[in-house]
Amino acid sequence: MKRGALAFCASLLLVSLVPGSTLAILNPTSNLDQWNDPAGLGHGASGAVNWAQTFTAGEYGLLSGVDLYLSLGGGGSLTASIEATASGLPTGPTLASASSTVAASAGWVHFSFPTPLSVVQDSVYAIVINPTAAGVWYGSTNTYPGGQAFEAGAPWSTLSDPADFGFRTYVDTVGTQLQWDKPQITAGTNTPLILTATMTDVNGVEATHYGAFLGSVPTWFTPTGITCSDTASKIVPADCTLVNFGNGFGSLIPASATGDILTFTVTGTAAPTSTDVGTPGTAMANACIDYPALGFCGDAFATVDVVAAAATPAPTSTATPAPTSTATPAPTSTATPAPTSTATPPPTSTATPPPTSTAIGPSSDESGSTVWFLPVALMALFGALLVLAIRRRRPIS
Repeated sequence: MKRGALAFCASLLLVSLVPGSTLAILNPTSNLDQWNDPAGLGHGASGAVNWAQTFTAGEYGLLSGVDLYLSLGGGGSLTASIEATASGLPTGPTLASASSTVAASAGWVHFSFPTPLSVVQDSVYAIVINPTAAGVWYGSTNTYPGGQAFEAGAPWSTLSDPADFGFRTYVDTVGTQLQWDKPQITAGTNTPLILTATMTDVNGVEATHYGAFLGSVPTWFTPTGITCSDTASKIVPADCTLVNFGNGFGSLIPASATGDILTFTVTGTAAPTSTDVGTPGTAMANACIDYPALGFCGDAFATVDVVAAAATPAPTSTATPAPTSTATPAPTSTATPAPTSTATPPPTSTATPPPTSTAIGPSSDESGSTVWFLPVALMALFGALLVLAIRRRRPIS
């Protein structure tokens, strides 16, 4: 547990010097950063001469080692150093160094720095060697655009054949991602909440342990359980406890030559109060690569918003409206019209003409008028007969 705490303290110093892009992990299974493969061209000397190859760091992290493609007459020990540069030339002093045995036949030789060097992305550094015996460093013709092969001169002169030596650089990096499973929670309620930490460690064989640490959680979050896993199977299941994660997993996770991705899932309950509204709940986690002499770490933060509960509106009194009295309209008095009195008009009195008296009619009390009518009729008849007779006798003219 103490080791985890020390690693965390070291991380605060290192992280303050390293920009946030430290967390950008390009290749989680290898810490190979820069390289140039030799093409059979060799540059040799009888000894006591410095050679250098400059390179541009592609990552923020710890330069933990380099590979050089060379040979040494009769075999023997050789020291490789890292120096800063100015105007593209090595300037010294030595920033990191390591010794390794070099064979008489050409091949890749690894130099592991006991104290890795913190490098800055896009900065130029130099690999410098000083063979004490006849040696050859193999390379290629101008195939690495981020640097140049040099030989000690006044003070350095560029080489053209090879223009670049064969080399590989290894930069150990670490990344931490932290995330709540909900973007917001409501004050005044108990809410299940999950915090997931994903820690990616990219390094070679130089590291001793990986560190994992849960720095802080909101006071209203109560962790109740944890699950742990990693791609290199370095985490012992019995070590997967909240106490260990809270104090630091630094001494519990051995490093892996192929790197590792660690995942921690913390379950718990959130119970914020109204006083927490408007203040995001922040958690912090920290991943480290631990070496014998220092650690290199990366932090991450995650927040969840606390919002007020929606006010419950007073129930709208949905008064049952009084039933609309659909008054049955008084029946329209379709008064049956009084039957049109189609009064049968009194029969037109078609006065029956007095019967023509062709004989002695019925007796009447007005017998006097009948007596006067008869002579007149006889006279009219005789007059008509007379006129007719006169016309028949008139001669035809």
